[in-house]
Amino acid sequence: MNITRHAFERMLERNFTVEMLGKFLRQKRLRWSPTEKDGVSKITAEVDNQFWTLIVTDDLKTLITIRRAHEDEVQDAKEG
Repeated sequence: MNITRHAFERMLERNFTVEMLGKFLRQKRLRWSPTEKDGVSKITAEVDNQFWTLIVTDDLKTLITIRRAHEDEVQDAKEG
């Protein structure tokens, strides 16, 4: 997976490590949702007792950014 400069900077700001990214991607319960932007999706999952959302290209080749999940995304991830 390619990581954009923006995503890398957000990871550093939020103390989201490469190891956490590995845990995130190995989760069995990922919540995948398309966005309004063509070719971009968001994936929400729990890592180390916190919910995170990754914004990625639909082909999963590029990580665009990462952030803490919004409350509605957390609820969807818990239900899904």
